[in-house]
Amino acid sequence: MKPTKIVCIGWNYKSHVSELKSKLPEVPTIFFKPTSCLIGDGDEIVIPEGVTNVQHEVELALIYGKDCKDVSEKDAMSYISHVAVFNDVSARDMQWKARDEGNTWDLAKGMDTFGPMSDPVPIENAGDLQNLELELTVNGEVRQKGNTANMIFTLPWMVSYVSRYITMYEGDILITGTPEGVSEIKPGDTVVAKIQNVGTLTNKVR
Repeated sequence: MKPTKIVCIGWNYKSHVSELKSKLPEVPTIFFKPTSCLIGDGDEIVIPEGVTNVQHEVELALIYGKDCKDVSEKDAMSYISHVAVFNDVSARDMQWKARDEGNTWDLAKGMDTFGPMSDPVPIENAGDLQNLELELTVNGEVRQKGNTANMIFTLPWMVSYVSRYITMYEGDILITGTPEGVSEIKPGDTVVAKIQNVGTLTNKVR
């Protein structure tokens, strides 16, 4: 089932909020990535000409197994069938310029190839989703390391919250925030994102 949309949760780890010198959010920051940004394991991340500061963000992706609207926190995770490793690639220079000018992040987050995602695995094979180690390396150097236990908003809470306002259809994707350590990637780099029990995602940068 192809997704109709990718809904993204920003600033969901305290450590990432701190490194961006932002305040802890009372509710999640929500934005979208177009499905045209999606690529798979082994595909290339392509930096467009004129984009000067592209950064990685390793995230846990939740994939919906059925349509989801107005669900309780208690029932929320029953709507998720699969999980995957996601790299929310971001043109940070354009993102901050848009923010400062009061504009949206759509272009900075939504460029072609800016949504690498691993092959999904069934949720029952992933263990405790709220206690998974995340890691991202660039050319073998660890850049990001975290655990989903350190999320500001829990996974069931986020699924329920999003469902109040947005109908999520079968196959849609919710990405759930990134830990600290985001940094620039450049042509020639090899980016490897891993999440415990979920998988490994490897992409070269061009």
